Amino acid sequence: MGGVIALGSDVLAIHHLSLRSDPRWRENEEALARLRGTPKALSIYALLDLVGLVSRHVGERSSRDLYLGYLRSEEHTILFPPHHDSWEEHIDTVMRFLARGMNYRDALEAMALEATPEVELYLSWKTSLSGRVAVKTQTPSEYLAGLKG
Repeated sequence: MGGVIALGSDVLAIHHLSLRSDPRWRENEEALARLRGTPKALSIYALLDLVGLVSRHVGERSSRDLYLGYLRSEEHTILFPPHHDSWEEHIDTVMRFLARGMNYRDALEAMALEATPEVELYLSWKTSLSGRVAVKTQTPSEYLAGLKG
């Protein structure tokens, strides 16, 4: 896996749920279109967040199909954080992220991102990880602006 862009669940939710009324829709779709055919990643937590959202809005069957589709995708890699042998080890690792001002969910995402040196950019509308994770973060708007400028 060379340099990849990791996608946040929010970017994928806007796409998969076709949230055309969302003011970010156009830029979100343009950013994903620019990335089509390139290696991308998402954490297991982003994938499970997406599955939950799709299940709530479209149904369980569609969410399971989506989950399996990402697992089988040759264009997407699923990122996992390091495995811990005990809850004590897990908490010790998570505490290092919580100390950066993250909530637990963001800490899990950051653990998966930072455990994968090939991730060069995290693309999400959620800016809570910006400056708190050792990976460059951008919104789809910022990503597109960087391509144009």
